Amino acid sequence: MSTPYVQTVNTNILGEGPHWRASTGDLYYVDIGRNAVHRYNPATGQNTKVNIGGAWGVSLVIPVEGENNRFVISNGHDLQFMVWDGISPEPTSLTTFASVEPEYPQARWNDGKCDRTSSETGQPTGALYRITQGEVSRMVAGITISNGIAWNSANTLMYYIDTPTRRVDVFDYDIATGNITMGENGDPDGMTIDANGNLIVGCWGGSKMIHINPVTGQKIRSVNFPTSNITSGAFAGPNLSTLYVTSANVGLSEIELNSQPAAGSLFQVTNLGVTGQAVGNAYRP
Repeated sequence: MSTPYVQTVNTNILGEGPHWRASTGDLYYVDIGRNAVHRYNPATGQNTKVNIGGAWGVSLVIPVEGENNRFVISNGHDLQFMVWDGISPEPTSLTTFASVEPEYPQARWNDGKCDRTSSETGQPTGALYRITQGEVSRMVAGITISNGIAWNSANTLMYYIDTPTRRVDVFDYDIATGNITMGENGDPDGMTIDANGNLIVGCWGGSKMIHINPVTGQKIRSVNFPTSNITSGAFAGPNLSTLYVTSANVGLSEIELNSQPAAGSLFQVTNLGVTGQAVGNAYRP
């Protein structure tokens, strides 16, 4: 088995939600702590960001298909279309197209991805939502902290994390349920899926991402990082052979922060021996 090589790209407060746009060769991700969306180009090493304003509002960014300067982002209770040239420090425009549960002031969207037909997005006050052409449907109630979402290549299964349950749930695409036990590896956070249909799950508090077979529940390997709170990952690059991993420096004591200077970094992982699958990367309005 190959030995993964982990490198630090840059540092954030609470990195999350990486998305690869193959058409432009850019990785997009958010820094929740600074309420910013980042664009990182691995070929040039250029990293730019746009400030959304407010506090702790933006937690996901999804490119809009066929429109290089248009994105779906979260902003508190709202989902918005953001127009951004990828360079300027402020967006050209923000337009709300969906909103949920304003009766919960502390609630916000937490994670989201697109399948091949729609946008599936989770929100932490108790529900998993589906957004289809701007229409909001509540799919699952009783959720605490919605996190990673991924699909198998046949689009017959959707994997989903509610972090405090310490497990990965799998749904038939008619919303029948099953689960995979996580074990003592920290709390499951965001995740991605490889070309073989195996999951790679970030472990908050576990300093690792776990590569697991969702059918058997068997752990294939762990990839370790020099910081505790690993939040999510996405395959990127021309062959989807590089894994980019986000992390956070929140939730750490002063002693832990001093001993973990890479906390909050965006990491680049190569030599994994597997590639990713492009499962519904862009939003289709």
